[in-house]
Amino acid sequence: MTDTALVREDDLAIRPLRNNADDLSLLTRWRAEPHVHEWWDPDDPAPSFEEVAASYGGRTHPSSPTTACIIELQGRPIGYLQFYRWASYAEDAWEMGVDADDATFGLDLFIGEPDLVGYGHGSRVVAMVSRYLERERGATRISLTTEVTNQRAQRAYEKAGFRKVREVLDIDTRDGERARCWLMTRERSVVP
Repeated sequence: MTDTALVREDDLAIRPLRNNADDLSLLTRWRAEPHVHEWWDPDDPAPSFEEVAASYGGRTHPSSPTTACIIELQGRPIGYLQFYRWASYAEDAWEMGVDADDATFGLDLFIGEPDLVGYGHGSRVVAMVSRYLERERGATRISLTTEVTNQRAQRAYEKAGFRKVREVLDIDTRDGERARCWLMTRERSVVP
């Protein structure tokens, strides 16, 4: 089988999400895990397989502004990652005070497998995909939001070179209100 990974480092790989029952079933199961649901659309019930297929299936098409991926550890799918140019979501970026130029990317991820949370895989993935976006996609800045109370995510992003810029209101909600988040940014380091 041909290696379809966008990027691979040591035992970690990031490969495109496939619009098939296997990958969509993984996402459905992961989105229902308490440690994921706590931070990923917590105001909504965990999505059904059909809802996941409708939300994520289109992200597998080359024309999608969001690149959806599966994170693998030694070939085992362990989580989900998506990245995008903020310019493709300029209205959302404006609402949150994020620079939306063509060289600013955003990303979101979760480690879906409960037995693999807390081992540093998230920060490794963030650093790996950040280097990929800088080298291969021309990113000069990567900006993201994380809820102010999600200290685990903040530590993971800081380990990957992100810094807290300011508090913002996300377009995502918690308890019916826009979530208070840290805007975190990684500026491109000098890479050959």
